[in-house]
Amino acid sequence: MQIDNNEKKIIGVCGNSGSGKTTFVNGFGEGRKVGIINYDIIKKNIVEEQIEYYVKKYKYRLKELEARKEEIIKMLDIDINILNKSVYEISESELSKVLIASVLLCNPDIIIFDEMLDSFDTINKVKILKLFIKLKKFFNKTIIIVSSNIDDIYEFIDELIVIDDGKILYYGDKYKVYNNYDKIKENNIRIPSIVTFIKKIKDKGINVDEVDSINELIKTIYREIR
Repeated sequence: MQIDNNEKKIIGVCGNSGSGKTTFVNGFGEGRKVGIINYDIIKKNIVEEQIEYYVKKYKYRLKELEARKEEIIKMLDIDINILNKSVYEISESELSKVLIASVLLCNPDIIIFDEMLDSFDTINKVKILKLFIKLKKFFNKTIIIVSSNIDDIYEFIDELIVIDDGKILYYGDKYKVYNNYDKIKENNIRIPSIVTFIKKIKDKGINVDEVDSINELIKTIYREIR
């Protein structure tokens, strides 16, 4: 499938285990303009060498490497004490940040974050997702987040791709995708808890806005009942 990179956005990709999400990601291929972040991109044993791997492979702005590397390490809050350690000696969450850094340093137009959120605790998960929003807004990146847990990413995405049995069932604005609520549920594909809750409220005749967070839901319910 073709992603229109002229319109910068965050796209979620969801589906059950074995649904074809990995095949979808592999379809993009590797290159300087497309950065895939998963454990398959570990190429070096030492943390700092891994961070520099792709920028050196593609010979991208090497004269600015040190300054840009320092900036990205700081942005991701990577502990500088791990830079000389083996990637296999650091924590899973630190390794995930190192892999993000190795891709960001190469500055691709499209960043694919492939099933990596579970390596972070709740606080750091939100920090990473908010970082993606900044990358979209201020650096004109298209971010694709692949996750088996749609609840983790729903608030942060603009569009959604639902995959099942190796096929794209639905793709579009996240609110419009769930206009197909019953069909998605029939396929036993996980639906965001907030979407299910809003549907139950509407089924009881209470008109509420389509929102993607609890805070926004509380506001729209309050407006409706006051």
